[in-house]
Amino acid sequence: MSINPSIPTSKKIDKSLPIVEKYKKYMSQSQAFKYFPIVIAKAKNARIWDLDGNEYIDFLASAASYNIGHSNDAVVKAVKQHLDKFIHYCLYLYHEPVAELSEILVKITPGDYEKKVVIGLSGGDANDTALKAALAYTRRPRIASFTYSYHGTTALDIAVGGSFDPDLRSTIPFHNVFFLEFPDTYRCVNNIEDPVQCGEEYLSMIDTFFKKKYAGESFAAMIIEPVQGDGGVLVPPENFMRGVRKITQEYGMVLIDDEVQTGMGRTGKLFAIEHFNITPDVIVLGKALGGGMPVSAVVGRREIVESAPPQSFFATSAAHASSVAGAIAAVKYVLENKLDEVAAEKGRYLAKRLGELKEKYEVVGDVRGLGLMLGVDIVRDKKSKQPDRTLALKIIWRAWEKGLIMMTYGKYGNVLRIAPPLTIPYEDMDRAVNIIDESIKDAVEGRVPDNVVDYMAAWK
Repeated sequence: MSINPSIPTSKKIDKSLPIVEKYKKYMSQSQAFKYFPIVIAKAKNARIWDLDGNEYIDFLASAASYNIGHSNDAVVKAVKQHLDKFIHYCLYLYHEPVAELSEILVKITPGDYEKKVVIGLSGGDANDTALKAALAYTRRPRIASFTYSYHGTTALDIAVGGSFDPDLRSTIPFHNVFFLEFPDTYRCVNNIEDPVQCGEEYLSMIDTFFKKKYAGESFAAMIIEPVQGDGGVLVPPENFMRGVRKITQEYGMVLIDDEVQTGMGRTGKLFAIEHFNITPDVIVLGKALGGGMPVSAVVGRREIVESAPPQSFFATSAAHASSVAGAIAAVKYVLENKLDEVAAEKGRYLAKRLGELKEKYEVVGDVRGLGLMLGVDIVRDKKSKQPDRTLALKIIWRAWEKGLIMMTYGKYGNVLRIAPPLTIPYEDMDRAVNIIDESIKDAVEGRVPDNVVDYMAAWK
């Protein structure tokens, strides 16, 4: 066992534990969200090492942030070179990297309309900016979002975040947010199994909402994730997404496409919205955009993004010059190495391997996703589809002990989240699937202690 008897593992983690205890003593638990008691010492491509020298395959990529792999040489070089010039200066003065990144994003994002860019620090602040721009542009009071969505943790992000506890949302002084049902084709309403019919059913509910409950013309924007990540890797049917776009156009709503988790090649397209052949009014980027550096962006129609008064989206550290230099290197790496195509190919392979586990185990109810954004739905049994959060947590704990970093999320907290770097070698994917296989077997057969569930501050 570890030197801390409250941690149910025999894994050697002695050097990590003092840091873990310091976190617990000084860091707010409102920010902490820890699964495993390890401290990262080094990370490269798809591998992580902790302070005790344990090596792990990374199937999480820091919440889908490291599409180009940990400590990518191009990003490290670009950031170091810029740090030697100057670290940052607020946007009272011009930065060459900021101009270059803005130009690149205008060129590569969907939409042939005139665009403008706002560069920030995180996906959350970018979503906040996009929402404020839509409110300013339309002068309308309401926003439509979706159940189990996640868009960040600013006050406005929490207000539109369907995955947050309603009690927390009630503390936010913005209550003009209305939540629509996001399609779940595995557990579709009315037990519909056909994806197209499922999409039509959810569209019908949305159409009724805007026609009979609240006038669509009173809504400034609809914010949507093209693949709902924290909801459990929910991929909406194409007809649903096309219908949503039609509805927003009919009522003059701004369609905000939150690509913070899905962008930069993750789903097998440069942007996930491209799977559905629709064009949003505003696209929001973060996470992988910076290649590990804190960079986000709002890219949208000029008239929307410039509708707020000057300085409305100003922040002293926003468009951080050295970080943006890293982002330029990251974007170029994605484009030059066609990582969207790589993700599509590797995603098909990994989904096939995970599908073998679905055939093997009664508790693997569904394997779904696009590219290298995949989810494994853990259930009591295939017939009932009853989510099994406890079993899912036991699986990822045992996987960690065996050398694989993975987490759970989803509206029931039972989905194994699989989002490795797009640069992950095939042999690492094979080894990871073998670990998941072994971990499911151990968890099902009762070889993982029940109290691991109490230890993890996991997604619920």
